[in-house]
Amino acid sequence: MATIRTWCEELMIYSPDDLSKDEAEELKRKGEGGWVIEIEKADKIADVNAALRKYVNIKRLSFCTHGFSGGVFFENGSIMTSNLRKIVVPRDLFRGEGQLLFMGCETARNKDGEKFLVAAGRHFFAGKGGVVGGSTVTIQGWSSGSVLPYLTLHWTTLPEMGKLVLFRLDARGSIVAKSNASFL
Repeated sequence: MATIRTWCEELMIYSPDDLSKDEAEELKRKGEGGWVIEIEKADKIADVNAALRKYVNIKRLSFCTHGFSGGVFFENGSIMTSNLRKIVVPRDLFRGEGQLLFMGCETARNKDGEKFLVAAGRHFFAGKGGVVGGSTVTIQGWSSGSVLPYLTLHWTTLPEMGKLVLFRLDARGSIVAKSNASFL
C-alpha cells in the first residue's frame, strides 16, 4: 500500500539538543504568507531518512542543528561529506530546483565548510540543481571550539557574527554562482 506524503513549502529538521520542540513549533506557526513549514525531530541519520520519506514537492529543506566546519551534528551522529550517501533523498522531494539551508554554527566555515555545502547540494539536488547555504556564525572573539561553559554566563553580552555562504548548482551539480551575505 502506498503512503500518502505531505506537500509543504519548507521542511525543517531540528535536533532537540539545539532547539526545543516548543521553539520548533513556534517557528512552524510563524510561517508567513501561506508558507507552510513542517517540522521533524532528528537524533541521527536514520531519523533524517524517516523524515524525508514523509514529504514530497517541498521548496526548502532546512537543518536547525549544531554545526562544525564541514558538517552538522545531532545527539547521536553527524552529517559530513564522508557520510552524505547514508541519506536517502526521494527523487521527488523537491519541487523543481531545491533550496537547502544548514543553520548550524560554523557549518560553512573555511574550505571544509564550502566543500560540505557543495557535496550536500550535489547529493540532495541530483538531476535538478538548486541553492545550498550554510552559516559561518561564531560568537565574537571565538573562532572555534566549545564555548558552552562561557556562553552560559555571558549569553546576552556576546554578539553572533558571520556570514551566510550560498552556492547555486545546476542540474549536473556544477557550481554556477557563489554569494556571501554578512550579518552581525
